[in-house]
Order: sequence, then structure tokens, then C-alpha cells
Amino acid sequence: MSLAYLAAIAISALGVGTIDARWRLALFHDARRALIAVAATATVMLLLDLAAIATGNFRLGASPWMTGFEVLPHLPIEELAFLVFLAYVSLVAFAGAERVLAALRGRSARAVPAARAGEAS
Repeated sequence: MSLAYLAAIAISALGVGTIDARWRLALFHDARRALIAVAATATVMLLLDLAAIATGNFRLGASPWMTGFEVLPHLPIEELAFLVFLAYVSLVAFAGAERVLAALRGRSARAVPAARAGEAS
């Protein structure tokens, strides 16, 4: 039994949370909406995992890095943690990309009037 994989997910989530807190992208921007989005996304992915397990397309392999604790047969606790992490990191990345694109649009919108003012003189 090892907590390595679970710890790696937790440390990664803390890193993403730090980015989120610094730029207020998701959870630190609107906690209620972010939690709903993360929960809904993780639930959909969990349902897909359960369907894959039921059809025999998803099996738990042996790994020295995992705890060995299964929530359900072939569904390790690490998978649940990973699904929540994946939903959260995706939300933060999307919000960050939106913020960058908005800043670039704002910068180009300010540059156009300045260029036109230069043409008029």
C-alpha cells in the first residue's frame, strides 16, 4: 500500500488551487458555481467509468503507487480523486484562457483607435 499517487493528486490540486487563488479564476471567483461545475463534471466522468467497468472495458491494474482501497470493484479511491482534480484543473484552465483572450482582445481594441489617430495626422 502506498499513498504516492493520491499524494501526487493532492499536491497537484494544491498547485492548481494556488493559481486559482492568485488570479481568482474559479473557486476563488465564484465558489458556488465552481463547486457545482466540478461536481457535475466529475459525476459525468464517474458515470462513464462505471459504464466502462460494467462492460469490462475498465479494470484495475496492480500498481505499487496506489493505496489498494477500492470504493467499488475496479474503482480505486485514486480514480475519484483524479476525476475531481481533472474537473477542477479543466475549469481553472478554461477560466484562465478566457481571461487571457479577453485581455488580448482589449489590447487590440485599444490599439486600433490609436492607429487610426496616427493616420489622421
